[in-house]
Amino acid sequence: MRRVPCEGCPARGSGTVCDLPGEVLTDWRQSGTTMLYRPRQVIFGEGAPPSALYLVCHGAVKLYQSDRFGRDHILEIAGPGALIGELSLDDNDAMSASAEALTAAQVSIFPRERLAGFIERHPETGVRLLAALSRELSLARRKARDLALKGAESRLAGLLLQLGRASGALQPGQHLELRYTRRELAEMIGVSTETAIRLLTALKRKGAVASDGRDVVLTDLDRLGRIAQHDESGLHDDTDARP
Repeated sequence: MRRVPCEGCPARGSGTVCDLPGEVLTDWRQSGTTMLYRPRQVIFGEGAPPSALYLVCHGAVKLYQSDRFGRDHILEIAGPGALIGELSLDDNDAMSASAEALTAAQVSIFPRERLAGFIERHPETGVRLLAALSRELSLARRKARDLALKGAESRLAGLLLQLGRASGALQPGQHLELRYTRRELAEMIGVSTETAIRLLTALKRKGAVASDGRDVVLTDLDRLGRIAQHDESGLHDDTDARP
């Protein structure tokens, strides 16, 4: 994968800081270090010091936590323009999650000290960063609500719509090239791999999705959206729970 400069980045107008004006963008770029990652390469690890923010420039990055049995639980799939990582003023704190490149990825790393200097020079960008982190908090709360109130089928339908949007404007019959294993899809919605396979089959029977080789085809967006919005008010089917 080639390194892509900020000026030629496809996410230039869509990210939180990607659309900064010329001189500010140059200072922002010089405040960080750009790295290229291979698929499955770890970007940072759970338990490491929370001393930097990371900007995903290209590719997809998986944020996850590991339980005591060594199983990974996916928290988020971050795409171009997303800010990940954590900052703390206490050196005894630790990162709450790990990040791994799902695809070839370009990531810019902004250490705490250099980021603080940049914000002193450009305080308006500090407000942008605060807004981005607030959005991440809102998304985390929304996901916690979905886990509590929505059934597994609704969560899978919502995930497929989210992945579809990430690959471009949603269109009926859109092919969704899943770069994720069935196990990873299961981890994203908090179920076992077997349950995820069963749920995909159920969505196919309902006509919401279809298969084309390894791809998933979003055949009926309205139906998929209705399934995604279904609220079970906290009632769960035990077969949907992770063992």
